Amino acid sequence: MRYLLVLMFCCFLPSAWADMTLSIVDQDNLPVADAVVTVSKNVVGTPSSVAVMDQVDESFVPRVIVVQKGQYVSFPNSDDIRHHVYSFSEPKTFEIKLYKGTDVAPILFDNPGLVVLGCNIHDDMIGYIIVADNALTLKTDKNGQVRLPVKQGDKVSLWTERSIDGVNALESIDITSDTEQTVTLELLPPIEVIDHSSHKGFGKKKW
Repeated sequence: MRYLLVLMFCCFLPSAWADMTLSIVDQDNLPVADAVVTVSKNVVGTPSSVAVMDQVDESFVPRVIVVQKGQYVSFPNSDDIRHHVYSFSEPKTFEIKLYKGTDVAPILFDNPGLVVLGCNIHDDMIGYIIVADNALTLKTDKNGQVRLPVKQGDKVSLWTERSIDGVNALESIDITSDTEQTVTLELLPPIEVIDHSSHKGFGKKKW
């Protein structure tokens, strides 16, 4: 019986390790962080958790978040100044007028698509919410990498705010390897953003 269990484990091991690593770099061979990759063939449910788009040092943190259709997003303001968050994007039009702190009800994002965020007080504050249509959708990390349950011959779609075709453009990528693949894209220059790597919880304050 013990040997049978070992054999079954070995048989299932490859599928458990089936994820491949996709790396996205720009024309200067620099990693592209916060690129959003969608695997349409993988259907996922809507998480019950509330996603968080914080505001720290007059920036949306994180700059890009991914949620599923039907998920709620909270918009705490961890700055010591007021913000006025809004979106005119078709999937979700809303505004949260001048406020500080966390006493703002989460907002439901029930239509798939790209939601661009701004602040009515600080014009340089830009954030993005990708509302996925119940498909597996992941972001690249600071090294421009993401692990995906795909194989050679599959296709995925990619979004990045740096696309030369505009912020609404999607790039189709053919998967050519079962283990790892690097894709080079012609993109706009990297966005200058504040380093919030030490940011935890709801910003500078201790709630």
